[in-house]
Amino acid sequence: SERERLLDELRDASRAKDEFLAMLGHELRNPLSPIVMALQLMRMRGDTGTAREQGIIQRQVEHLVRLVDDLLDISGITRGKIQLKRRPSDVQPLLAKAVEQASELLEQRNHELRIDVQPGLRCVCDPVRVAQVVANLLTNAARYTDPGGRIELSCQAQDEARLSIRVRDNGRGIAPEMLPRIFELFYQGPRGIDRAEGGLGIGLALVHSLVGLHGGTVEVHSEG
Repeated sequence: SERERLLDELRDASRAKDEFLAMLGHELRNPLSPIVMALQLMRMRGDTGTAREQGIIQRQVEHLVRLVDDLLDISGITRGKIQLKRRPSDVQPLLAKAVEQASELLEQRNHELRIDVQPGLRCVCDPVRVAQVVANLLTNAARYTDPGGRIELSCQAQDEARLSIRVRDNGRGIAPEMLPRIFELFYQGPRGIDRAEGGLGIGLALVHSLVGLHGGTVEVHSEG
């Protein structure tokens, strides 16, 4: 029937998109490794005459690596290739790792970060992936909070089996029509012509997927 034909075409298009994203991620990753290696060799040789330029290249390459890693991760999730490595984990160092990953942007924008974590919390999770989730939330909050703003990270036990991690900011807020779509892949709200906030619309989709793989849920609240 016509309906079945259209469904088959949609499935084929979705599969082709997933395969393209995987190929794109790997093709972009390949040239980044030798660039990173070249920078390391320059530093090992003690080449200080170009230290400022090396710093610029290093920061931009690290940004590209994060973007490509997000692309590879979301591609892996859509194709069912991501496997969680769960183990009993202390929450405090896990969140500290997330803060470290987001620290450069927080410092650039001179944000005040307040942290409130219930002492002694432990959970069974993939600590690398949970740190990635929290880092993505912090990064998103930093992008949409004006310089000098405030961001809060808190974590409390919800019950014996669940934790509640919250990232809150005093940024510009989210329009009501955007709230239902905020965790969709590649969805982005209105941008200024300079695209100052950056990003590919992958970070929050990754948050949603990784939290879901852990059996958790993620919600967004904003007064608009």
